[in-house]
Amino acid sequence: MEKKTIKIIIIIAAIVILTLNGAIIEKKREGNVYSLPSLPKPIAKEYVLITSAGQSTDAYIVNDIANKLMIHNYFMPQAKENNLESVNTLVFVVGYSELGEKLHGTSYEDEKKRIVKLLEKSVEENLVVITIYIGGKQQLEENTKGLLSLIIPNTDYLIGTKEANGDGFLSDQAKNNKISFTLINGVNDLSEPFASAFR
Repeated sequence: MEKKTIKIIIIIAAIVILTLNGAIIEKKREGNVYSLPSLPKPIAKEYVLITSAGQSTDAYIVNDIANKLMIHNYFMPQAKENNLESVNTLVFVVGYSELGEKLHGTSYEDEKKRIVKLLEKSVEENLVVITIYIGGKQQLEENTKGLLSLIIPNTDYLIGTKEANGDGFLSDQAKNNKISFTLINGVNDLSEPFASAFR
């Protein structure tokens, strides 16, 4: 009788351990299911239109990287929906800059309206949308978050910095919208994930 009880206890313990291990593995998998060092296969095609969302100078940096990677692109910081002709991929470089908006004679509300029209046209034309945020935690203020929240639900691939994701904002946005995302240490690590979207 005692041997039978011990066997039952061992079997129950084994089942509990296996169930817990399975749950932990599943949880880990869920946590990383959308996070990738780069894309395993290309999702985008050239020609690419690179535009700013917020008018920070980060768009110029991304354009420079695209040129070095020999990705055929049009660079228009204030692109409008009619600029999407002959384009297969739309790249938003997000970063709010009050000074940048003043220099370009635009406002935050105008910028949001322009972005919405670009997104609507990208859906209509079935374009791939890539969103890049290379700023740090300090630059991730409310206006930048507002722009990211506007764009990410319509994004196919998100690249952001680990520093900016300190509060989980970027990863939460990506997971909630079920899109692949890559977190990089900084702008020097952008080339590989960006290129992976095309080749």
